[in-house]
Amino acid sequence: MIEAAGSMQANVAICATSASPLVAKLQTDRPKGLRYADAMLEFWVIQALAHADISQAELGRRLTNRLGRNIDRAAVNKMTTGKRAVAGDELVAIEDITKFPAPTGASSKLTLVPQMSWVSAGSMSAQDPVKLEDAITFLGFPDLPPGDWIALEVQGDSMDRVSPPGSVIILNRKDTRLVADKFYVFTDLKTHETTFKRYKPRPDRFVPLSTNSDHEPIYPEGEIAVVGRVWRTMLDLK
Repeated sequence: MIEAAGSMQANVAICATSASPLVAKLQTDRPKGLRYADAMLEFWVIQALAHADISQAELGRRLTNRLGRNIDRAAVNKMTTGKRAVAGDELVAIEDITKFPAPTGASSKLTLVPQMSWVSAGSMSAQDPVKLEDAITFLGFPDLPPGDWIALEVQGDSMDRVSPPGSVIILNRKDTRLVADKFYVFTDLKTHETTFKRYKPRPDRFVPLSTNSDHEPIYPEGEIAVVGRVWRTMLDLK
C-alpha cells in the first residue's frame, strides 16, 4: 500500500536540470528599519553562528556593541527560531561579524531549502518539521512556490538519465498525490529505506531511468509513503 505522507499540492511539475541555486551577498545599503520576515531566514542565522563558531550569547554581545542597542542571547535565540524578525542593520552586522554571506532575496521571497541526508528524509513523517540539526546545508531559490521543501543528494545511478550521482534533487513534502510518469521520493515505513524513482500505475511500481540496465522496476510491498514530489534536479558542472 502506498500512503500519501503529506497534504496534496496540485500540479507541481518536474523541471529540467538547472544551474546551481542562487547564492549572492545581500547589498549593504538596505534602510536601517527594514525587516525581513522570511520564515526561513532563521536557518541563515543558525548557519552563521556555526560558521563563526560563536555562541548566541557572544553574537548578542557583539551586536549590542556594534549597533548600540541591547540584543541579548534570548533575542538571538528568537532569531534562530523565527520568533523574532531580523532587522536590516542586524542582518548586515551578523554577516560582518560571522563572515557568513547573507542570502540575496531575503526581501524578495528567497526560499531557503535545507539539504538533508537520505537517512533523515526516510525517517521523517509528514507531520515532522525539519530538524535544524539534521540539515547538512541550505540552498536558496527565488522561484519556488509555497511548499515544504527539502533537498537530497542523489546516490547511485538508478536515475542517472535525469539525475546523475552527486546531483541534488529538490522535493516538496506537501505534494504527495501520485501522478503517472512523475518523479517522487518514496520510503518504506518499516525499514525507512528511501528511493528516488518515477511512478507508474496499474500496477503500482517505481521505475528507474538509468543507463545501467541492471536496475529494474520496484513493485512495492508493505506500507510505502511518499516523501514528496521532485520539482527540480541540479548538477554542478565542475
